[in-house]
Amino acid sequence: MRLNPNVLCTPLATRTVVFLVFCSTILLPVQTNNGGFTADLIRRDSSKSPFYNPLLTTSQPVKNAFQPSLNRANQFASTSVVPNGGEYLMKISYGTPPVETLAIVDTGSDVTWTMCLPCKTCHKSISSLFNPKNSSTFELVPCTSKTCRDFSYSFCNQADATTCEYEVIYADLSSSRGDVATETITLEGSMGERLSFSNFTFGCAHHSDGDFTDEGMGSGLVGLGFEQQSLISQLSSPFDGKFSYCFGPPNEVSNPGKIRFGSNPIFLQGSRVSTPLYFGFAYSLKLQGISVANTRMEDSEGALSSGEFIIDSGTTYTLLPTQLYYAFESAIQDYIGSQNRVDDPNNDFKLCYSSLVDSVIPNITMHFAGADLELNPENIFQRTSPTSVCLGFFPSDSIALFGNLAQANFWVEYDLKNKILSFQRADCASQ
Repeated sequence: MRLNPNVLCTPLATRTVVFLVFCSTILLPVQTNNGGFTADLIRRDSSKSPFYNPLLTTSQPVKNAFQPSLNRANQFASTSVVPNGGEYLMKISYGTPPVETLAIVDTGSDVTWTMCLPCKTCHKSISSLFNPKNSSTFELVPCTSKTCRDFSYSFCNQADATTCEYEVIYADLSSSRGDVATETITLEGSMGERLSFSNFTFGCAHHSDGDFTDEGMGSGLVGLGFEQQSLISQLSSPFDGKFSYCFGPPNEVSNPGKIRFGSNPIFLQGSRVSTPLYFGFAYSLKLQGISVANTRMEDSEGALSSGEFIIDSGTTYTLLPTQLYYAFESAIQDYIGSQNRVDDPNNDFKLCYSSLVDSVIPNITMHFAGADLELNPENIFQRTSPTSVCLGFFPSDSIALFGNLAQANFWVEYDLKNKILSFQRADCASQ
């Protein structure tokens, strides 16, 4: 999707989330230790979630994840990313005294913003909004300052040349607009621990449109991209420029995993594999090939080995270049055979079986630069209906993405300072 130049004269913002499994989720803090901050992840389809819908069928979450995964390829190809659901929220407080908000966690965005009073276009279900007039630490950013110039999507208000404003328009035409400001933010641990950071630059939004007016979308967004105004970049010193997550498999609704900001002591145990992390318009990796059992396949065009394989925690399924995908699918089918093969009842998935046991699924290894990552069976196939188990990979003519289903039951750490991504096998549901 391309930007309308009459709307905004800067590129469209990307918008991914920490991970998109099937549905909206909130993030609740659980502990603060070892210089970091760890939180539980709760899926929307869990009974623990305030957005839980008991009438949702077992197959609907899978269906909800399908189209956004395919849409993501075209959106990334135009440097624009938008999820169609599946947001995860975290608690973040603004101001002195602190006002708690829930915000979407987004690895594909850099701007952190929250809805502020006076609210001219409000989220329908926001229970509390940040009022900057009630905070003793709120400061508007001057229009002529370096902070204003460095803040993405900022501009000077023509009617008031002293005010630095911003406007972010996402690829689905959802938007956020308001003032650029600095404030004290606070993150809270499970035992009541509080981590506060002063002079944090953020967007104090007075307008939001599109998805941000839907129920359950929170009151703002936390940007975890790599540009200097993102949360992880602004808090690089206390968090050492690192964050990590551990996704449970799709059927683990009650215990879907964790996210951590800062160094992760889990990587001091066991055996990690690490690969260079590239910063283009999104986090990306070099994929040198894929092996199915003893058969290795490579992208004939070589794009993936040039650092263009996007690691996207906001897409459920993995998208491969078309030629590579069909070679990959054929190798899996040859290994498993045609017995029990069925058509997907929704006509979405390419390779499906009525049932599979782990022992018949071949070993699949992703060969990243410097890191061979052997996938688990739950990374490869997923139950998509009562009568089908389907391959969670798809062909794409535009862009290649490493989705979150293939990342399940691994701790995945982003080290922005050293530009390294690390994987370590784990039982994420029990972390």
